[in-house]
Amino acid sequence: MMHQREALQVYLYKLVHGEKHGFWAAVLLGILRAMSFIYGLGVSIKLGMYRLGILECHRLPCKVISLGNITVGGTGKTPTAQRLAAIIRDMGYRVAILNRGYRSGWKGQVGVVSDGNKIYMTVTEAGDEAYLLAKNLPGVPVIIGRNRFLTGSYAVNNLNAEVVILDDAYQHWQLKRDLDIVLIDTLNVFGNNFLLPRGTLREPLTNLDRAHAFLLTKIDQSTGNVRETIRETLARYNEQALVVESTHTPRCFIEIEEWYKGVRPETVPLDSIQGHSVLPFSAIGNPSSFEKTITDLGGTVIDAVQFPDHHNYTMAEMQWIMQKAVDNKVKALITTDKDAVKIPSEFIHSERPLPVYVLSIEVRFHDSYAELMDMIKNVTNPGS
Repeated sequence: MMHQREALQVYLYKLVHGEKHGFWAAVLLGILRAMSFIYGLGVSIKLGMYRLGILECHRLPCKVISLGNITVGGTGKTPTAQRLAAIIRDMGYRVAILNRGYRSGWKGQVGVVSDGNKIYMTVTEAGDEAYLLAKNLPGVPVIIGRNRFLTGSYAVNNLNAEVVILDDAYQHWQLKRDLDIVLIDTLNVFGNNFLLPRGTLREPLTNLDRAHAFLLTKIDQSTGNVRETIRETLARYNEQALVVESTHTPRCFIEIEEWYKGVRPETVPLDSIQGHSVLPFSAIGNPSSFEKTITDLGGTVIDAVQFPDHHNYTMAEMQWIMQKAVDNKVKALITTDKDAVKIPSEFIHSERPLPVYVLSIEVRFHDSYAELMDMIKNVTNPGS
């Protein structure tokens, strides 16, 4: 049920992670390796031109915090951006999120998904990540556009933003920032250590030296040895940066029709799936982490369905998934909030034989949390 583009993405992902074999796979890997060399050379030249001042780097008249990563794929940027924006909002600052609008239907330069009071775009127009941020962050404007200087200038001039968060912007060198936070997924640390397109690294690990802080995500699902190895690797490239640990902590389930209401929805306790079979489905960067969360809650995962990241569901696909769940005699289907915004409304409001639960999670900071908050306070202070 995948589109050709998505099927190609899945094939290439399996290829670079060693899941495809044979003569033609080896030939293609050789081509991708050569392309990675060219890509890496281009990255180094472009970054060098910014560092030398040959290419101009703009400064916004507000505080700028960048949140990004050094790999492609899911590291938990969206819920982390949501958490940081809420913290800064609750400090009393006017904060806005600048999102590039990946796979959005809107193609202009500056797109207002939300002004903090009203959502102006659909999920198709805004893209799933930007729409979800707008839905979950009352009081925080969400702006999309490739050029963050343009979208940031709009946020300052039209929405009085004092702080902007650049969502997924470690490689957006056109804009100066006051704080650079890099997320590291402890379940899929540095991909396969190859640059794109042979691997999943966006730039060489030596470029971690630009970060002010590293945020290790999903530490509750990784081992202490893995986290120690990550810390040693980070210290090799950047000894000064703060290292903070975080978890994506489940809060509750919300039936999807109730979730769409958005105002104090009725919740379903997490222990309701203990000892029961459930069918998870998702289109996110790291579905295995989502499925492990369900098993950790006591549910038995049956016949999980995975689509490529950012996949938009059709009515036919949702009916197919529901039929799989019925055939497997599970108690419920479970998905993420990022997926929930892309499910057709006619399916959500139809009569369904089984409930569809949205797993509500929140990011919690642990080790070095106080130091991170001090860093954010120092950055957002108008006198700093």
